[in-house]
Amino acid sequence: MRSSVAIGATATLSGCLDDGDGGDQTRDPTVYAFNTGDRTVTVIDAENDEALETVHVDTTASFPANQYGTGADSTYDTLWINVSGGVRALDAWTLEEVADVETGFEPNYPNLTPDEDHLIVAAGGTTSMDPEPDPDDPDDHVIVRVDADRDSDSFGEVTGEIRTGYTGPCDVTLEPSGEYAFVADIAAETLRVVSVDPFETAAEIDVGDPVGEGNVLPFMCTASFAGDLLLVENGEGTLGEDPEVPREGSESIWDISTPESPEELERITREDGLPAMPITSEIDPDSEAGYLFTPSADSVTVLDLVDRAIDREIDVGGSAISGAWGPRREKLYVPVQTANHVAVIDHAERELVATIDAGESPTGAVGGMARPEANTGQQLRAALASLGLEFGDREPTVCPEGNCYCG
Repeated sequence: MRSSVAIGATATLSGCLDDGDGGDQTRDPTVYAFNTGDRTVTVIDAENDEALETVHVDTTASFPANQYGTGADSTYDTLWINVSGGVRALDAWTLEEVADVETGFEPNYPNLTPDEDHLIVAAGGTTSMDPEPDPDDPDDHVIVRVDADRDSDSFGEVTGEIRTGYTGPCDVTLEPSGEYAFVADIAAETLRVVSVDPFETAAEIDVGDPVGEGNVLPFMCTASFAGDLLLVENGEGTLGEDPEVPREGSESIWDISTPESPEELERITREDGLPAMPITSEIDPDSEAGYLFTPSADSVTVLDLVDRAIDREIDVGGSAISGAWGPRREKLYVPVQTANHVAVIDHAERELVATIDAGESPTGAVGGMARPEANTGQQLRAALASLGLEFGDREPTVCPEGNCYCG
Protein backbone atom coordinates (compact mmCIF):
# COMPACT_ATOMS: atom_id res chain seq x y z
CA MET A 1 0.00 0.00 0.00
CA ARG A 2 1.44 3.33 -1.07
CA SER A 3 0.73 6.94 -0.10
CA SER A 4 2.07 10.18 -1.47
CA VAL A 5 1.50 13.87 -0.84
CA ALA A 6 1.86 16.60 -3.46
CA ILE A 7 3.40 19.96 -2.65
CA GLY A 8 2.40 22.73 -5.01
CA ALA A 9 0.43 22.43 -8.21
CA THR A 10 0.40 19.38 -10.46
CA ALA A 11 1.52 19.58 -14.06
CA THR A 12 -0.76 20.92 -16.78
CA LEU A 13 -0.63 20.80 -20.57
CA SER A 14 2.12 23.38 -20.66
CA GLY A 15 4.07 25.45 -18.18
CA CYS A 16 2.46 28.61 -19.49
CA LEU A 17 -0.98 27.35 -18.44
CA ASP A 18 -0.24 26.89 -14.74
CA ASP A 19 -0.92 30.35 -13.38
CA GLY A 20 -4.20 31.33 -11.78
CA ASP A 21 -5.08 34.95 -11.27
CA GLY A 22 -5.19 34.80 -7.48
CA GLY A 23 -8.02 36.70 -5.84
CA ASP A 24 -9.78 36.50 -2.52
CA GLN A 25 -11.09 33.16 -1.30
CA THR A 26 -14.76 33.24 -0.39
CA ARG A 27 -16.71 30.62 1.49
CA ASP A 28 -20.13 29.97 0.00
CA PRO A 29 -22.35 26.88 -0.31
CA THR A 30 -20.99 24.89 -3.24
CA VAL A 31 -21.48 21.49 -4.85
CA TYR A 32 -18.85 19.77 -6.99
CA ALA A 33 -20.21 17.37 -9.64
CA PHE A 34 -17.71 14.93 -11.14
CA ASN A 35 -18.31 14.39 -14.86
CA THR A 36 -16.86 10.98 -15.62
CA GLY A 37 -17.30 11.26 -19.38
CA ASP A 38 -14.85 14.13 -19.87
CA ARG A 39 -12.94 14.13 -16.56
CA THR A 40 -14.22 17.54 -15.51
CA VAL A 41 -15.83 18.98 -12.39
CA THR A 42 -18.85 21.28 -12.60
CA VAL A 43 -18.79 23.81 -9.76
CA ILE A 44 -22.32 24.67 -8.62
CA ASP A 45 -23.55 27.65 -6.61
CA ALA A 46 -25.73 25.83 -4.07
CA GLU A 47 -27.57 28.99 -3.03
CA ASN A 48 -28.83 29.91 -6.50
CA ASP A 49 -28.55 26.45 -8.10
CA GLU A 50 -26.43 27.68 -10.99
CA ALA A 51 -23.34 26.22 -12.62
CA LEU A 52 -20.42 28.59 -12.10
CA GLU A 53 -17.85 26.84 -14.28
CA THR A 54 -16.62 23.45 -15.41
CA VAL A 55 -12.98 22.60 -14.71
CA HIS A 56 -10.85 19.83 -16.23
CA VAL A 57 -9.10 17.71 -13.59
CA ASP A 58 -8.11 14.59 -15.63
CA THR A 59 -9.62 12.32 -13.00
CA THR A 60 -13.09 11.63 -11.71
CA ALA A 61 -15.21 10.03 -8.99
CA SER A 62 -18.31 7.90 -8.77
CA PHE A 63 -18.62 7.86 -4.98
CA PRO A 64 -16.54 10.67 -3.43
CA ALA A 65 -16.47 11.09 0.34
CA ASN A 66 -19.63 13.17 0.77
CA GLN A 67 -20.94 12.49 4.28
CA TYR A 68 -18.85 14.67 6.62
CA GLY A 69 -16.56 17.64 6.04
CA THR A 70 -19.22 18.95 3.66
CA GLY A 71 -21.53 21.07 5.84
CA ALA A 72 -22.00 24.83 6.01
CA ASP A 73 -20.14 25.02 9.34
CA SER A 74 -17.17 22.98 8.16
CA THR A 75 -13.87 24.54 7.12
CA TYR A 76 -12.57 21.29 5.64
CA ASP A 77 -11.24 22.08 2.18
CA THR A 78 -10.24 18.71 0.76
CA LEU A 79 -12.22 16.55 -1.67
CA TRP A 80 -11.51 12.82 -1.36
CA ILE A 81 -12.37 10.91 -4.52
CA ASN A 82 -12.47 7.22 -5.36
CA VAL A 83 -10.36 6.21 -8.34
CA SER A 84 -9.42 2.85 -9.77
CA GLY A 85 -6.66 1.54 -7.50
CA GLY A 86 -7.11 3.88 -4.55
CA VAL A 87 -8.25 7.33 -3.47
CA ARG A 88 -7.03 10.84 -4.22
CA ALA A 89 -7.33 14.13 -2.38
CA LEU A 90 -8.00 17.35 -4.28
CA ASP A 91 -7.61 20.79 -2.76
CA ALA A 92 -11.10 22.31 -2.92
CA TRP A 93 -9.76 25.78 -3.75
CA THR A 94 -7.64 24.73 -6.73
CA LEU A 95 -8.93 21.23 -7.61
CA GLU A 96 -5.29 20.16 -7.73
CA GLU A 97 -4.15 16.85 -6.25
CA VAL A 98 -2.64 17.05 -2.77
CA ALA A 99 -2.46 13.35 -1.84
CA ASP A 100 -3.08 9.88 -3.18
CA VAL A 101 -3.33 6.49 -1.53
CA GLU A 102 -3.04 3.21 -3.42
CA THR A 103 -5.04 0.32 -1.98
CA GLY A 104 -4.29 -2.27 -4.64
CA PHE A 105 -7.96 -2.69 -5.57
CA GLU A 106 -10.00 -1.07 -8.33
CA PRO A 107 -13.18 -0.45 -6.26
CA ASN A 108 -12.70 1.99 -3.37
CA TYR A 109 -15.34 3.65 -1.22
CA PRO A 110 -14.17 6.49 1.08
CA ASN A 111 -15.81 8.56 3.80
CA LEU A 112 -14.47 11.10 6.27
CA THR A 113 -14.92 10.85 10.03
CA PRO A 114 -17.10 13.59 11.61
CA ASP A 115 -14.06 15.18 13.29
CA GLU A 116 -12.44 15.38 9.82
CA ASP A 117 -9.25 13.71 11.08
CA HIS A 118 -9.50 10.33 9.35
CA LEU A 119 -10.60 8.94 6.02
CA ILE A 120 -11.96 5.39 6.08
CA VAL A 121 -11.77 3.46 2.81
CA ALA A 122 -13.48 0.16 2.00
CA ALA A 123 -11.37 -1.43 -0.74
CA GLY A 124 -12.09 -4.58 -2.69
CA GLY A 125 -15.68 -5.04 -3.65
CA THR A 126 -16.39 -7.97 -5.95
CA THR A 127 -18.69 -9.21 -8.69
CA SER A 128 -18.36 -12.85 -7.66
CA MET A 129 -19.20 -14.79 -4.52
CA ASP A 130 -16.43 -17.24 -5.44
CA PRO A 131 -12.93 -16.04 -4.55
CA GLU A 132 -11.11 -14.22 -7.34
CA PRO A 133 -8.85 -14.25 -9.21
CA ASP A 134 -7.70 -17.69 -8.02
CA PRO A 135 -9.94 -19.74 -5.66
CA ASP A 136 -6.80 -21.22 -4.11
CA ASP A 137 -5.28 -17.77 -3.56
CA PRO A 138 -8.18 -15.34 -3.08
CA ASP A 139 -7.87 -11.59 -2.76
CA ASP A 140 -7.45 -10.34 0.79
CA HIS A 141 -9.68 -7.28 0.84
CA VAL A 142 -8.93 -4.35 3.10
CA ILE A 143 -10.39 -1.45 5.06
CA VAL A 144 -7.94 1.42 5.40
CA ARG A 145 -7.67 4.40 7.73
CA VAL A 146 -5.87 7.45 6.32
CA ASP A 147 -4.70 10.62 8.06
CA ALA A 148 -7.03 13.27 6.57
CA ASP A 149 -5.85 16.26 8.64
CA ARG A 150 -4.21 18.74 6.25
CA ASP A 151 -2.25 20.26 9.14
CA SER A 152 -0.77 16.91 10.15
CA ASP A 153 2.77 15.89 9.23
CA SER A 154 1.37 12.51 8.21
CA PHE A 155 -1.49 13.82 6.05
CA GLY A 156 -2.32 11.33 3.32
CA GLU A 157 -0.55 8.43 5.03
CA VAL A 158 -2.17 5.12 5.96
CA THR A 159 -2.55 4.91 9.74
CA GLY A 160 -4.50 1.68 10.04
CA GLU A 161 -5.41 -1.40 8.05
CA ILE A 162 -7.93 -4.20 8.56
CA ARG A 163 -7.49 -7.23 6.32
CA THR A 164 -10.89 -8.86 5.92
CA GLY A 165 -10.23 -11.82 3.67
CA TYR A 166 -12.41 -12.30 0.60
CA THR A 167 -15.47 -10.42 1.90
CA GLY A 168 -16.15 -7.84 -0.82
CA PRO A 169 -16.33 -4.57 1.18
CA CYS A 170 -18.45 -2.31 -1.04
CA ASP A 171 -19.16 0.82 0.99
CA VAL A 172 -18.41 2.59 4.27
CA THR A 173 -20.43 5.09 6.29
CA LEU A 174 -20.03 6.61 9.76
CA GLU A 175 -22.33 7.41 12.65
CA PRO A 176 -22.08 10.98 14.05
CA SER A 177 -19.89 10.27 17.08
CA GLY A 178 -17.20 9.07 14.70
CA GLU A 179 -16.42 6.10 16.91
CA TYR A 180 -17.87 3.53 14.51
CA ALA A 181 -18.03 2.92 10.78
CA PHE A 182 -20.27 0.45 8.99
CA VAL A 183 -19.15 -1.57 5.98
CA ALA A 184 -21.32 -3.66 3.66
CA ASP A 185 -19.50 -6.93 2.88
CA ILE A 186 -21.26 -8.30 -0.18
CA ALA A 187 -19.42 -11.64 -0.48
CA ALA A 188 -19.58 -12.38 3.26
CA GLU A 189 -23.28 -11.41 3.49
CA THR A 190 -22.52 -9.37 6.59
CA LEU A 191 -22.68 -5.86 7.95
CA ARG A 192 -19.29 -5.10 9.48
CA VAL A 193 -19.00 -2.67 12.39
CA VAL A 194 -15.57 -1.04 12.56
CA SER A 195 -14.09 0.75 15.57
CA VAL A 196 -12.24 3.82 14.28
CA ASP A 197 -9.81 4.06 17.22
CA PRO A 198 -8.55 1.48 17.95
CA PHE A 199 -8.93 0.56 14.29
CA GLU A 200 -10.42 -2.91 14.33
CA THR A 201 -13.54 -4.91 13.57
CA ALA A 202 -15.98 -4.57 16.45
CA ALA A 203 -18.72 -6.87 15.11
CA GLU A 204 -19.86 -8.78 12.04
CA ILE A 205 -23.63 -9.08 11.69
CA ASP A 206 -25.26 -11.64 9.41
CA VAL A 207 -27.78 -9.90 7.15
CA GLY A 208 -30.25 -12.79 7.21
CA ASP A 209 -32.09 -14.58 4.44
CA PRO A 210 -32.88 -13.25 0.96
CA VAL A 211 -36.42 -12.23 0.06
CA GLY A 212 -36.52 -14.87 -2.68
CA GLU A 213 -33.88 -17.11 -4.24
CA GLY A 214 -30.18 -16.35 -4.36
CA ASN A 215 -28.39 -14.16 -1.83
CA VAL A 216 -29.12 -10.94 0.04
CA LEU A 217 -25.97 -9.25 -1.37
CA PRO A 218 -25.62 -6.15 0.86
CA PHE A 219 -23.47 -3.72 -1.10
CA MET A 220 -24.05 -0.09 -0.09
CA CYS A 221 -24.93 1.60 3.21
CA THR A 222 -25.73 5.05 4.60
CA ALA A 223 -25.84 6.03 8.28
CA SER A 224 -28.12 8.86 9.35
CA PHE A 225 -26.72 12.14 10.65
CA ALA A 226 -28.74 11.53 13.82
CA GLY A 227 -27.02 8.18 14.39
CA ASP A 228 -30.23 6.22 14.82
CA LEU A 229 -30.72 4.55 11.45
CA LEU A 230 -28.74 2.87 8.70
CA LEU A 231 -29.96 2.16 5.18
CA VAL A 232 -28.47 -0.83 3.37
CA GLU A 233 -28.92 -1.54 -0.33
CA ASN A 234 -29.21 -5.24 -1.18
CA GLY A 235 -28.91 -6.98 -4.54
CA GLU A 236 -31.34 -9.83 -3.79
CA GLY A 237 -30.23 -12.39 -6.39
CA THR A 238 -26.86 -13.69 -7.52
CA LEU A 239 -23.70 -11.93 -8.64
CA GLY A 240 -22.13 -11.90 -12.08
CA GLU A 241 -22.75 -10.43 -15.52
CA ASP A 242 -25.37 -13.08 -16.30
CA PRO A 243 -26.79 -13.91 -12.85
CA GLU A 244 -28.51 -17.22 -12.33
CA VAL A 245 -31.05 -15.37 -10.19
CA PRO A 246 -31.72 -11.85 -11.54
CA ARG A 247 -31.09 -9.15 -8.97
CA GLU A 248 -34.36 -7.52 -7.89
CA GLY A 249 -32.96 -5.35 -5.10
CA SER A 250 -34.26 -4.40 -1.67
CA GLU A 251 -33.69 -1.67 0.91
CA SER A 252 -33.05 -2.53 4.56
CA ILE A 253 -33.65 -0.17 7.46
CA TRP A 254 -31.39 -0.91 10.44
CA ASP A 255 -31.41 0.42 13.99
CA ILE A 256 -27.83 1.46 14.87
CA SER A 257 -28.57 3.31 18.12
CA THR A 258 -26.38 0.63 19.75
CA PRO A 259 -23.61 0.64 17.12
CA GLU A 260 -22.02 -2.71 17.96
CA SER A 261 -25.40 -4.47 17.89
CA PRO A 262 -27.30 -3.20 14.83
CA GLU A 263 -30.74 -4.72 14.18
CA GLU A 264 -32.70 -4.87 10.94
CA LEU A 265 -36.08 -3.20 11.40
CA GLU A 266 -37.60 -3.53 7.94
CA ARG A 267 -36.74 -4.67 4.44
CA ILE A 268 -38.48 -2.85 1.59
CA THR A 269 -38.97 -4.96 -1.56
CA ARG A 270 -40.52 -4.73 -5.01
CA GLU A 271 -43.80 -5.91 -3.51
CA ASP A 272 -43.69 -2.87 -1.23
CA GLY A 273 -43.46 -0.49 -4.18
CA LEU A 274 -39.69 -0.31 -4.72
CA PRO A 275 -39.57 0.44 -8.47
CA ALA A 276 -36.07 -0.89 -9.21
CA MET A 277 -32.87 -2.02 -7.53
CA PRO A 278 -31.46 0.86 -5.46
CA ILE A 279 -27.76 1.60 -5.93
CA THR A 280 -27.18 3.79 -2.89
CA SER A 281 -29.01 6.36 -0.74
CA GLU A 282 -28.87 9.55 1.28
CA ILE A 283 -30.75 10.30 4.52
CA ASP A 284 -32.02 13.76 5.45
CA PRO A 285 -30.68 15.42 8.64
CA ASP A 286 -33.82 14.62 10.66
CA SER A 287 -34.05 10.94 9.65
CA GLU A 288 -37.46 11.55 8.10
CA ALA A 289 -36.71 10.26 4.61
CA GLY A 290 -34.25 8.19 2.68
CA TYR A 291 -33.58 9.10 -0.93
CA LEU A 292 -32.84 5.94 -2.92
CA PHE A 293 -31.07 6.19 -6.25
CA THR A 294 -32.91 3.83 -8.61
CA PRO A 295 -31.24 4.34 -12.02
CA SER A 296 -33.17 1.64 -13.86
CA ALA A 297 -36.34 3.63 -13.13
CA ASP A 298 -34.75 7.02 -14.02
CA SER A 299 -35.81 8.22 -10.60
CA VAL A 300 -34.96 8.95 -7.01
CA THR A 301 -37.28 6.94 -4.78
CA VAL A 302 -38.30 8.52 -1.48
CA LEU A 303 -38.55 6.14 1.47
CA ASP A 304 -40.48 7.56 4.43
CA LEU A 305 -38.44 6.47 7.44
CA VAL A 306 -41.22 7.19 9.94
CA ASP A 307 -43.80 5.05 8.14
CA ARG A 308 -41.11 2.70 6.75
CA ALA A 309 -42.83 2.79 3.38
CA ILE A 310 -42.23 4.11 -0.13
CA ASP A 311 -43.57 7.65 -0.30
CA ARG A 312 -43.03 8.61 -3.95
CA GLU A 313 -40.78 8.55 -6.99
CA ILE A 314 -39.10 11.70 -8.26
CA ASP A 315 -38.36 11.72 -11.99
CA VAL A 316 -34.85 13.15 -12.43
CA GLY A 317 -34.79 12.85 -16.22
CA GLY A 318 -32.39 9.96 -16.54
CA SER A 319 -30.14 7.48 -14.77
CA ALA A 320 -28.50 8.47 -11.48
CA ILE A 321 -26.49 6.27 -9.11
CA SER A 322 -25.62 8.76 -6.37
CA GLY A 323 -26.21 12.20 -4.90
CA ALA A 324 -24.99 14.61 -2.25
CA TRP A 325 -26.50 17.09 0.17
CA GLY A 326 -25.73 20.75 -0.30
CA PRO A 327 -23.84 22.29 2.63
CA ARG A 328 -27.05 23.43 4.37
CA ARG A 329 -28.51 19.92 3.89
CA GLU A 330 -31.79 21.34 2.62
CA LYS A 331 -31.37 20.24 -1.00
CA LEU A 332 -30.10 17.04 -2.55
CA TYR A 333 -27.95 17.29 -5.69
CA VAL A 334 -28.25 14.32 -8.03
CA PRO A 335 -25.86 13.92 -11.00
CA VAL A 336 -27.87 12.39 -13.86
CA GLN A 337 -25.46 10.40 -15.99
CA THR A 338 -27.62 10.01 -19.09
CA ALA A 339 -28.90 13.61 -19.19
CA ASN A 340 -25.71 15.59 -18.48
CA HIS A 341 -27.37 17.59 -15.76
CA VAL A 342 -27.60 17.72 -11.98
CA ALA A 343 -31.12 17.39 -10.58
CA VAL A 344 -31.91 19.38 -7.43
CA ILE A 345 -34.43 17.96 -4.95
CA ASP A 346 -35.89 20.11 -2.20
CA HIS A 347 -36.14 17.96 0.92
CA ALA A 348 -38.97 19.90 2.58
CA GLU A 349 -41.13 19.49 -0.53
CA ARG A 350 -39.69 16.14 -1.62
CA GLU A 351 -39.78 17.30 -5.21
CA LEU A 352 -37.55 18.34 -8.09
CA VAL A 353 -36.96 22.10 -8.07
CA ALA A 354 -34.19 22.61 -10.65
CA THR A 355 -31.84 21.01 -13.14
CA ILE A 356 -28.33 22.35 -13.73
CA ASP A 357 -26.32 21.68 -16.88
CA ALA A 358 -23.09 19.80 -16.23
CA GLY A 359 -20.32 18.14 -18.23
CA GLU A 360 -20.46 14.72 -19.84
CA SER A 361 -21.92 11.91 -17.71
CA PRO A 362 -21.99 13.50 -14.24
CA THR A 363 -21.79 10.66 -11.72
CA GLY A 364 -20.54 11.60 -8.23
CA ALA A 365 -21.04 14.76 -6.19
CA VAL A 366 -19.94 16.32 -2.91
CA GLY A 367 -20.78 19.53 -1.07
CA GLY A 368 -18.44 22.09 0.46
CA MET A 369 -17.87 25.75 1.19
CA ALA A 370 -14.85 26.48 -1.03
CA ARG A 371 -15.31 28.15 -4.40
CA PRO A 372 -12.44 26.90 -6.58
CA GLU A 373 -10.26 29.39 -8.43
CA ALA A 374 -9.57 27.53 -11.66
CA ASN A 375 -6.36 28.34 -13.50
CA THR A 376 -6.22 29.11 -17.20
CA GLY A 377 -5.00 25.63 -18.06
CA GLN A 378 -7.91 23.94 -16.30
CA GLN A 379 -10.38 26.23 -18.05
CA LEU A 380 -8.82 25.69 -21.47
CA ARG A 381 -8.78 21.92 -21.09
CA ALA A 382 -12.43 22.00 -19.99
CA ALA A 383 -13.32 23.95 -23.11
CA LEU A 384 -11.52 21.40 -25.28
CA ALA A 385 -13.20 18.52 -23.43
CA SER A 386 -16.60 20.08 -24.09
CA LEU A 387 -15.83 19.73 -27.81
CA GLY A 388 -15.33 15.99 -27.36
CA LEU A 389 -11.53 16.02 -27.40
CA GLU A 390 -9.83 13.42 -25.19
CA PHE A 391 -6.41 13.99 -23.67
CA GLY A 392 -4.42 13.40 -20.51
CA ASP A 393 -4.39 10.21 -18.48
CA ARG A 394 -8.21 10.05 -18.20
CA GLU A 395 -7.96 8.24 -14.87
CA PRO A 396 -10.95 5.93 -14.38
CA THR A 397 -13.18 5.31 -11.41
CA VAL A 398 -15.38 2.31 -10.63
CA CYS A 399 -19.18 2.17 -10.74
CA PRO A 400 -21.78 -0.59 -10.31
CA GLU A 401 -21.99 -2.97 -13.25
CA GLY A 402 -24.57 -1.83 -15.78
CA ASN A 403 -24.85 1.64 -14.25
CA CYS A 404 -21.54 3.20 -15.14
CA TYR A 405 -20.38 5.80 -17.61
CA CYS A 406 -16.90 6.06 -16.17
CA GLY A 407 -14.78 5.13 -19.17
